[in-house]
Amino acid sequence: MPQSEEQSQGSQLLTAVERILADTDSLVALAQEHLRRAQARAGEDGPATRDAAAESVVQHFSLRTAITGGLTAAPAMFPGAGTLLAVAGGALADMGLMLKYEVEMALVLSHVYGFDITRQDERQLAFLLASVSAYDAKSGGNFFMDVAQAEGVAVWRYTPRQVSKLLVSVMAKLALFKVSKGLLRALPLVGIAVGSSLNKVLTQRVGERCIRELKTRRQLVKKPAPAKKAAKPSTAKKARKKAV
Repeated sequence: MPQSEEQSQGSQLLTAVERILADTDSLVALAQEHLRRAQARAGEDGPATRDAAAESVVQHFSLRTAITGGLTAAPAMFPGAGTLLAVAGGALADMGLMLKYEVEMALVLSHVYGFDITRQDERQLAFLLASVSAYDAKSGGNFFMDVAQAEGVAVWRYTPRQVSKLLVSVMAKLALFKVSKGLLRALPLVGIAVGSSLNKVLTQRVGERCIRELKTRRQLVKKPAPAKKAAKPSTAKKARKKAV
């Protein structure tokens, strides 16, 4: 596929997902609800409670994508028109809905770990984290190596312009999965079972990756800045002291 066409598909998928994302207030409320439940079970508020809430969030969204996988494969039960719809439309719908839930999951997890998702830059970073994690989980590869990007650079250290560019690139690569996944989904019953179970597993992997990255980021943010060494007295000051 030509590079321009691939980038165009990436932009279209990105726009589609952005339009169907839940609003920030509802995502913050969901994060707070999971935190409250985890705190009620643990009886205290701390890192362990936050981690428990994060795991609960991942399970919540994994169930959502599992249901999505089953529903978008259902037209394959009807031969003819149903099969065509499953191949042409089902996979694309599934990809968009999966990304919607995975991006929302990354946003909720970001709030759980103390980051302000009302800020546009934080939302973009969560979007990129979810998309890259989804690409790696689905392809078994490494997005940053595949696009010849420097490895080891945390996603939250990119500039807004870099984040926007990378988002289109990863979306373009994710869009390529829709054809092969759609062909598998066209098999009645098998498509439903595979769509549901595979979506759940992949979303769990995406969630686990997001948790690792966010915990690392939180630790780095909390690290105190290295203490500055006291400046040595200048030669002039030393000379004045000797004169006294």
